[in-house]
Amino acid sequence: MKYKIPHLLYVLLLLVSIVITALTFFIKDASWSAVVASVGAGGIASVVVAWLLDYRKTIIQAIENKARHEELMWQFIRIYRRLMSRVASECYGLCEKDERHSFQFWIQLLSSKVNSLPKEGQHSIKRRCSFISGSVESLKRQIEIFQSQSATLVYQDFPDLEPSLQFFELLQFHCWGTLKQLETEDYKAFIDTTYILYLGFINEFPQYKDDLPDEYSINEAIKLLNEYCSHPKSKNESTKG
Repeated sequence: MKYKIPHLLYVLLLLVSIVITALTFFIKDASWSAVVASVGAGGIASVVVAWLLDYRKTIIQAIENKARHEELMWQFIRIYRRLMSRVASECYGLCEKDERHSFQFWIQLLSSKVNSLPKEGQHSIKRRCSFISGSVESLKRQIEIFQSQSATLVYQDFPDLEPSLQFFELLQFHCWGTLKQLETEDYKAFIDTTYILYLGFINEFPQYKDDLPDEYSINEAIKLLNEYCSHPKSKNESTKG
């Protein structure tokens, strides 16, 4: 819930203090005039200082809230980066490792090879999809974290919170459906719906599109995944996923 500075109240208090100070022109007694002037000047100073402190506090709070929001959204970006890297790395053996392509290309490539890849073994479509599912699981958990913080986000003035909650509720349902496709061994549907998870997020939050790579190679994907595994937080995430 966004805090609004009570500017009108401060203006009224300032006017009252100014009026009190102005009364000194009508008081003949020097001692009383000094007392009234002191009260009026003190009131003006107090109101100005309180006003400035309130303004400063509001600015700092807004900056802190924005930082918290960005950190929360950055967790989603990290998961999507991991998902994109995982999909490309699971295309190993399907094209040259240094070819740079978009996430859509890697998804479509893997989807087109579902029937030609072995059903079992190290390079099977089942094993490739299982590795990708870890990122989908991570996305599902992150959505749950976001939903659990909804009450706090209201007081932190999260932008467009209600539409965001509705979107993530729908995205969570899509995550559940995507994982169900894997359970039923419908690998093509699993891969195709995985791309919908990415597309939905980008359409809802286009301001984060530049934080995700337009094109990347299998080599770059593998390198990024190794960096995730070497990072403590990412390692924990991989363990959970």
